[in-house]
Amino acid sequence: MPPSDPGTQSSSNAGRMQTTNVVSSVGKKTWVQLSSRRSGDPPRQAPPPPQQPPLPRQQQPPRQTPPPPQQPPPLRQLHPPQPLPPPPTSPHVVHLRLSEAADVSVGTDADVGYSAEVPSVQQQDAPLGIYPKVREVIDLDSRYYLVGGDYPRCSKCMIPVCPWSTDLLSQLDPAHRNRFPAVLTTQLALDRKCVTMLKPRTAGNSSSYLQQAMEEVHSEEWARRSIEYLSDCELHKKRSTMTQCEESVYQRPPPFCPLPLSQWFETVHGNEILGHLDEMKGVITSTYGRILKLDSTKKITKKLAGGIADTATWMTNVSNECGEVLNCVLTTGEGAGLEDLCQGIVKRYQDGGEPEPDVIYVDRGCCSETGAPPVLVWFRPWKTKVKLDIFHFMRRFTTGLTTEHHPLYGTFCSKLSSCIFEWDQDDIGNLKEAKRSELKKKHAGHAPSEAQVLASISSRELARHCRRRTRGVEESRSLIQGLLNSMWDLTDTSGLPLINPESMARVWEVQQKHLPCIQDPPGLELYTKLSGLVKGNKVLDVLRCGRGSSSVESFHRHQCTLSQS
Repeated sequence: MPPSDPGTQSSSNAGRMQTTNVVSSVGKKTWVQLSSRRSGDPPRQAPPPPQQPPLPRQQQPPRQTPPPPQQPPPLRQLHPPQPLPPPPTSPHVVHLRLSEAADVSVGTDADVGYSAEVPSVQQQDAPLGIYPKVREVIDLDSRYYLVGGDYPRCSKCMIPVCPWSTDLLSQLDPAHRNRFPAVLTTQLALDRKCVTMLKPRTAGNSSSYLQQAMEEVHSEEWARRSIEYLSDCELHKKRSTMTQCEESVYQRPPPFCPLPLSQWFETVHGNEILGHLDEMKGVITSTYGRILKLDSTKKITKKLAGGIADTATWMTNVSNECGEVLNCVLTTGEGAGLEDLCQGIVKRYQDGGEPEPDVIYVDRGCCSETGAPPVLVWFRPWKTKVKLDIFHFMRRFTTGLTTEHHPLYGTFCSKLSSCIFEWDQDDIGNLKEAKRSELKKKHAGHAPSEAQVLASISSRELARHCRRRTRGVEESRSLIQGLLNSMWDLTDTSGLPLINPESMARVWEVQQKHLPCIQDPPGLELYTKLSGLVKGNKVLDVLRCGRGSSSVESFHRHQCTLSQS
């Protein structure tokens, strides 16, 4: 091993192992020398040579002239970058990161989150040597290796274990466990920075996209290092010719090593999630709400494939007014097996000391002619009000229409919504004033008309800045009856009627019983102010509505997108 270069020595924090990196620029070969001295200890001094008595003047040997300096032997072979040789035995785990062809950064046990003093593990008296396996870790643009030091032993069976095994890392506290640089699989490992790029579930982000992007970056880095090595070989060849040295033999650059498939990246992402599963369960089971929403769908179960195909037909989700999911379960039928799910949520509220929610929105089972609604049987002993989601109430009227592709279908649904809801006039007035001032500023001070102001207000602005409330049972009944009477005989240009009289008569007869189930609970505020928005010379409130189960439907679409990726 060549002598240590003082310019490459570096010391870590107090209490860590002093590390010396020795780098040889010839052939891009790298050596790592480890010293067991702590950074807090004083430097070791070499012992002074033994003192000898001076010789008399007549006994001193004559001076000899030093021989001329010898020329170093010619360099016969230049090697490309090679994998690091195993470091010497050390009772620590060393993290080697090859950031450049001839650059090595070495960290101690604190850098990789390993401690020899964890519970149930003890150090042996006689060292067993370096861990024989080196774990390769894939980084964003390169690869590095985890090199294990001395074996730790189990305190019960005294069997040596892997320094970075899951059982050993799980005994560390979260602060030290999170400092471990990679997520491990059976053979390879992925750096945590790459795993973080898998977490955002945005449009276009998938394991295949990440695998292709990283392989492109790795190939460019491999090409850069290969060009650098070949340039060094060319320079060495020219200098050898000028000094009339023997002809050197140059090895070819190492071939490019492709990355694993995208399925491996998905496995790494799953392992990372399982690593903090307890924390995720704690966050999920600490979620409450004053408005609960219970909704079921078949969209997810239709995408099940393989051995789990046809094992479930419905997925049921429970969320709160903020869109946070409290629980999710797969069942073989709509409403089957939901009692355990609901009783678990009741127990969560009781254990957390939370009051029962004010209202529960469902897509079915809102009322019963014989007694309590089925939903309250699942959520016993709660006495919460159960309401029917208005979107599902309106969807039931589509079975009385001839087809959803009729030209008057959109008009019918819009008029039906107006028969159920009414806008808050104060919020409408504030929005009109804001739009009027905005249009006046846009048109150089010319005041717009009332029709121009109403035409400039979009449906999105209405839903964002204005509140709605239900009209009441009797008013909604009379308005819906008038709507059906006015559109009963309407047809399109080909003579196809919009309403099927027999089907719509049965639907309306049944749905009149659910008109009390869709009314807003008295005294309950369903809107939450999120922020303020300046529009014109007025500040409008940005509102979020907690009515109905629309947020759960959005979560269903998100689950479909997640299952496809």
